[in-house]
Amino acid sequence: MQYVDDQTSLIQSLFSASTGAGWQDFLTPLRDFTQADGAMLHFQPIRGTAQTWSIGVDCLALQDLMPSLRFDRVYGQEDLTTTRALDGFFRIVKVRADGGATASLCISREAHRRDFRSPDRQFLTTVAPFLGQCLSTWARLTAERGQANQSEHLLAGLGAGWVITDLTGNIQSMSPNIDALRAFRNMRISERLRLEFADPEMALRFRTAFATCATQGTATVIFTADVGTELTLQRRDAEILVRLRETPDHAALPAEAFAQHFGLNRSEGRLAALICDGHSLKSAAKVLGWTDETARSCSKAIFARMGVQGQTGLLRRVLTSGVTLD
Repeated sequence: MQYVDDQTSLIQSLFSASTGAGWQDFLTPLRDFTQADGAMLHFQPIRGTAQTWSIGVDCLALQDLMPSLRFDRVYGQEDLTTTRALDGFFRIVKVRADGGATASLCISREAHRRDFRSPDRQFLTTVAPFLGQCLSTWARLTAERGQANQSEHLLAGLGAGWVITDLTGNIQSMSPNIDALRAFRNMRISERLRLEFADPEMALRFRTAFATCATQGTATVIFTADVGTELTLQRRDAEILVRLRETPDHAALPAEAFAQHFGLNRSEGRLAALICDGHSLKSAAKVLGWTDETARSCSKAIFARMGVQGQTGLLRRVLTSGVTLD
């Protein structure tokens, strides 16, 4: 009975690992149940870089055997002839995954120990039918998470975020970067999972806009908060989409990165960022501790380097660039 329970537990850990728990959490019970010294999982996609996970005694040398293996058969050292001597004992199986990818699973013991028994081999036979499916799931989820992270990075660079509520204002979901938006200096998510505003006037404007949006169906209401954030409320069936878009804070970007993006030196980059954030040359000079004449001279150098005409040209160049996405 314990053997059957161990097999069930191993299959559960395999599916859990495929959805994000980590392949070590699958290899560890496999090693323990088979009393192996090492366990290894190798995934070879049809395109891209192979991935290998292993624990315990290093059995990476067994990767050399994988091209010669037939699918879905569990091999032991007695089943293969190799040009390379392999110390110890092993069991290995290769399976197909989606899109022409392959996966190999191996357990090994050092030479001073006994060979694996038939029940140990059976653990590989048990998980083999699920291994390709689970690695395909892992590969797909990994790709989707990478795409989601990239989208989140771009969204943050644009100063944008979103919140979805039901028609009563209870939050259902939100973008991961929502807390990073400067709008949340004056806006917060309450313990009741509702959007709240510290400023009473803003709170009233939001409640009025939300009620109008909820009752007028497809109506969209837009207003701008005092921190330079635009909120768009739009009803979609039984939910409200609140989109937030704030003016980029260029002066908060790394000075070196901002300057390098436009081919400026660090001082020029700092001045250019302040101008794009709405400062006049006089106020920018005060922030930087410069004289007015130094700021004027530096601005002329910026315009020349960037090939733009005055502050309007500078604004157009920076605001249409991808500097906040770097």
